[in-house]
Amino acid sequence: MRAIILALGLLAPSLRAQGPAPRFMYIYRDSLKRGVDSAYRIIENDGARICADLRCPNPYVALESLSGPHEAWWLNVFATEADTSRVVKAYANNRALSMALDSVAQRKAPLIGTPIQGYAVYRRDLSGRLSWSVVRARFIVVTVTHDLRPVNGSAWVMADSTLYVFQPVPTRREADSLARQPNARAFAVRPNWSMPAPEWVAADPEFWRSAPVPRTRR
Repeated sequence: MRAIILALGLLAPSLRAQGPAPRFMYIYRDSLKRGVDSAYRIIENDGARICADLRCPNPYVALESLSGPHEAWWLNVFATEADTSRVVKAYANNRALSMALDSVAQRKAPLIGTPIQGYAVYRRDLSGRLSWSVVRARFIVVTVTHDLRPVNGSAWVMADSTLYVFQPVPTRREADSLARQPNARAFAVRPNWSMPAPEWVAADPEFWRSAPVPRTRR
């Protein structure tokens, strides 16, 4: 959930569209209980609105599973450990945002299982030729495994040796096709739960139209 991610300061300037992949990714996974979809969506819509109105200081992308267990994920990337200090300071100076997101976390706690979260380190030696990118991605296929072999995608490894492989694609057909791979699942990018970087919006303005924007001026 974004509240925990933001409170920890595990954030980045953006999920980069070009150039080398950032060194770290922070992955947060919510597992929804049965019958709570509507209530959960209301809470997450509120959380995204709070982040927009109170000036969340970082872009992030939200995903919702289309296959397998019903989950919502948030992904943040950052180039260096120094980025976390920058964001921690930003949140320390925005108490209203921190308190509001704590409230969102409390509201959703009864609707989810124990979250899965943690750092993953980019593994260039295991990754395919394409760098990590959210630009023009409407779906992301994710493979989770402990088999640390070279992959056709962007590879990130957790401290417990869990390998996450991300393959962003523009269409549902491509996502469904790639999701036939072993241990792979299709996810939809959810603009209404995300804080998009300017380059994502510029590349696909119609898709990102539903992302929240501030309703109040500074």
